Amino acid sequence: MLRRLAVLAAMLVALAACSPRYNWREVPVAAGAVSAAFPDKPETHRRTLPYDGGSVEFYLTAAQVGDTLFAVGYAPWPAAMRGDAAKQAAFGRAVLSSLYRNLDTAPPAQLPGFGQRFAIDGRSPKGPARMEARLWLFPDGLVEGLVTASAHSYPRHEADEFFRTLVPKQEH
Repeated sequence: MLRRLAVLAAMLVALAACSPRYNWREVPVAAGAVSAAFPDKPETHRRTLPYDGGSVEFYLTAAQVGDTLFAVGYAPWPAAMRGDAAKQAAFGRAVLSSLYRNLDTAPPAQLPGFGQRFAIDGRSPKGPARMEARLWLFPDGLVEGLVTASAHSYPRHEADEFFRTLVPKQEH
């Protein structure tokens, strides 16, 4: 009996070592436009993206657990888009379309609405992938939340937790 307990304990330790650890922490992101709980310490990266003859600054705050990425992106409106709802919506639709193309999937004729959670099943360089996302247009910029992982190991419960805590402070 003691031997069985030792084998069971060893199996549990091995299983725990293979399971991703989630250490949730709430963080204000996107220049305070939203708050989100990340499953690990997030890092923020900035890059400049070309768009419509100009450029847009883009900030990505993300945490990775195993092969799953939890992220919030933020693009403050450049001067040419401030106060122009049509240009902001066009940029939002371009970002939505790019999420589909990033998973090697054609965007649908009817894109998801702003603020609506949606899923994309496609392919990444590593194989079948799934992404769930939500995108908002705010007076100060665009905010997107997303979870992406291998289609075979997509963490449904953890994605639900991330999106439950992704709380906008204002909507456009």
